Amino acid sequence: MPVQCLFDVKEMSKSRFHEIDYQVMRHVFDVQNELGRLYHESIYQAEVSARCSSEGIVVVSEGEIVVSLDSFRKSYYVDALMNGGALYELKAVDNLDGNHESQLLNYMFLSGLKEGKLVNFASPSIQHRFVSTTVGFAARFAFSVEESEWDQNLKSSQRLSRIVKIILAEWGAYLDVNLYRDALVHFLGGEEKVCSPVEIIIGDRTAGQHTLPLLGEAFCLHVSSVVQHQNQYRKHLMRFLEHTNLNGIQWVNFNRNKIQLTTLKNSPVINRPVKK
Repeated sequence: MPVQCLFDVKEMSKSRFHEIDYQVMRHVFDVQNELGRLYHESIYQAEVSARCSSEGIVVVSEGEIVVSLDSFRKSYYVDALMNGGALYELKAVDNLDGNHESQLLNYMFLSGLKEGKLVNFASPSIQHRFVSTTVGFAARFAFSVEESEWDQNLKSSQRLSRIVKIILAEWGAYLDVNLYRDALVHFLGGEEKVCSPVEIIIGDRTAGQHTLPLLGEAFCLHVSSVVQHQNQYRKHLMRFLEHTNLNGIQWVNFNRNKIQLTTLKNSPVINRPVKK
């Protein structure tokens, strides 16, 4: 199985989720009132789970989700699943942000759940946020791969395109961009073989080095999940490229269910072959 939840999951209605959430949040507020806001999140997770269990709620803590494909394997661990369908991520951070929401959505997509909640114990008062999605299993596999700006003459292009399509066929779209990146690097040969330092050149000075996945022909791989302002992001990739000896960037952008493969090329004036 490409995605395995090593715990039981059942679909839950929004109304049922809110019923359970009423019980859970009572314990959440009590725990912060009693313990304060300075502990590591694992302490809050353990205490909330224990109190919910004592009330008869079935709690799965640190439930493992395994994503695999051939020789690649990556595990994710959900903080708390209540009664098989109410998913919680419990944080102890300055503020909840988009990265935390993306993390929870990734768990929801992998488990097939539509409702979840973020809770933050480290803020002066409890921060909490419902996260919902209408994207189901079928929608995640209704993806398209755009290759209109993909240079098929490069040796890396066909191989990279094939790997991207195999991964999507097994896992679908919308998942954590780091999962896709890790899998791509793995199937290209692994971090130790693929990733190498590249000099960053400013004027006549070498400012330092930046480690990148190299693909041969002095091209590197860049993986992103840019949804908005793609032209601005593209400009910054070109600025990055112009201060290297690379010939170009093979850019793979996971834009929800639209995956864009783009070849960016360095200016011939600046471009100098790099040794791999």
